[in-house]
Amino acid sequence: MEKEESAKWTKVEEILQKAEKKELIGLIQELYKHSVGDRMLINSRYLGEGAKQEMNTMLEKYRKIIKEEFLTEKKLAKIHYSVAERAISDYSNASGDFVGTLDLMLTYVEEGVQFARIFGVIGDEFYDSIEGMLDRLCEQLKTKEGQKYYPLFRERLLKAGTGLENIGWGFEDAICILVADIEEFFEERFEEDKNDT
Repeated sequence: MEKEESAKWTKVEEILQKAEKKELIGLIQELYKHSVGDRMLINSRYLGEGAKQEMNTMLEKYRKIIKEEFLTEKKLAKIHYSVAERAISDYSNASGDFVGTLDLMLTYVEEGVQFARIFGVIGDEFYDSIEGMLDRLCEQLKTKEGQKYYPLFRERLLKAGTGLENIGWGFEDAICILVADIEEFFEERFEEDKNDT
């Protein structure tokens, strides 16, 4: 398979060597629009350290929005799930940063779980929101692009699934099942990779 891929790349490389600059820029622009991974690679390669710092500042700005929605004082008010969820999508759209988006999704789950640990039984909307975000995060981690980032988030995910006893409404079970499922998914991948070598 590697030889076949190498032969294909050699042919593509020959064509690219003869291509006009404008054509190559157009191709890079298509890749930039097409894949978050390609966009991250191009940004990090050509925008440098300043872009990374700007991205980190933006990530922290949106993380703060999420955390503010789950402040313990909110027990007396209403949590605006849409505000926290929009922070995640706004960051993703503005940055194209796949890993940062996963990080914010997990922050949402962590903050919600912590809120539930403090206040116990809250209600359907709350539980559905936290469980739904965790489910979406796990689905993203299972994608080809997401799989390589699981080790970055594993400890935080496992921690999110602990200390939920006596909360009720099946919340503990739902969170633990999702965390166990993603852990099992990656254990199977690890076994497959080990057997392939």
